[in-house]
Amino acid sequence: MNNLSITKKILIAVNCLFCLSMFGQQTNLNSGESGENTPNESSFKSILDKLLKDDKMLNIMFDTRVDYQATFKGDKTDQSSFRGNTVKLWFEGEIVPGFRYRIRHRLNTPQNALYRDNYSSATDQAYFEIDAGKRWTFRIGKQAVQFGTIEFDYNAADVYLYTMTYNDLDAYKTGVNVAYNIAGQTLNLQVVNSDAPQFSSEKYKNKSLAGLFLWEGSLFNNALRTRYGYGAFQHDASKYYNWITVGNQINIQKFTAELDWYMGDRDMNYGDLVQNEDLGSRHVRDNSVSVNLKYDLGKIKPLIKGVWNKRRDQINSSSYINGGIQAAVEYYPFTDPAIKDLRFHLMYAYNRTNFNGIYNGLDGINGNQIIAGMRWFLKIK
Repeated sequence: MNNLSITKKILIAVNCLFCLSMFGQQTNLNSGESGENTPNESSFKSILDKLLKDDKMLNIMFDTRVDYQATFKGDKTDQSSFRGNTVKLWFEGEIVPGFRYRIRHRLNTPQNALYRDNYSSATDQAYFEIDAGKRWTFRIGKQAVQFGTIEFDYNAADVYLYTMTYNDLDAYKTGVNVAYNIAGQTLNLQVVNSDAPQFSSEKYKNKSLAGLFLWEGSLFNNALRTRYGYGAFQHDASKYYNWITVGNQINIQKFTAELDWYMGDRDMNYGDLVQNEDLGSRHVRDNSVSVNLKYDLGKIKPLIKGVWNKRRDQINSSSYINGGIQAAVEYYPFTDPAIKDLRFHLMYAYNRTNFNGIYNGLDGINGNQIIAGMRWFLKIK
């Protein structure tokens, strides 16, 4: 089993896909028939039985975060409400050594099918991974776009104060990733669809692609982790939007420090912020920097984070700059394995936005935010 060839792993993947595709057809196939199982039914039930009995083959997780959020702009309350921040189902496992899969689906997002990917917009990930020897891994399907930075690698349920870039990058697309592993380092080369309006022109969206490279590094016994990335996104036949994303994480016993930087071009409509409803989509260059400090006290984990963002309009050379700071604490009160990942959190953040260029006459914006809530990552099976 441990020495399965890449060809056999691919055949297993094809068989799994075939059985899953037949699942949705069983009702029509069996209409008017007796209770006897068809060959396709038997094949699917056989795989289903193995998945349910073997934890390595099938893990099911429920991921949820519920908050009370209050946001203030100046002396006015902008928002005060309870909010389901995260509601996700995870399915993942290893069918045989070297052949894995993952499906991650959001339940609090519209379930609209994407025209080009043909996945639901609520499906973040749906892919197979196949190992080819000890060094190579192939990932096929809908997956995270390989941007660098440590922040981008976080589950969104674990982030309170975002950089501007993290908050609205097109993060999940369908494609292929090839990873090469050597000496604790992983080198990724990825090609994915790139049809999001922030990257592709309307006329080119059905054929635009993106190519990305990511170095995931581990140095000095994991005292230093790196996520350095570069990506080129097709805008049209002759134009590409380029992104540089750099992340460093330092781990010293219970202390963790992270430093991230994003820089790249895209098309964005920021008319609401500059009070211009007719602005429309503009070619902008975004820069974001974040510093994140954490300390693990066991059940209590304090966090301090600072962010700096600049958006420069490449057409009129005007810009706005935003800076913010967060103080947060997480509390993990339980030790029982079933609920050890249930936590409570409290966060306060302050941010300030200033305007330059033709927007220089706009008043700066002071913002304050309070978040109080809980997050539970539950392993169902």
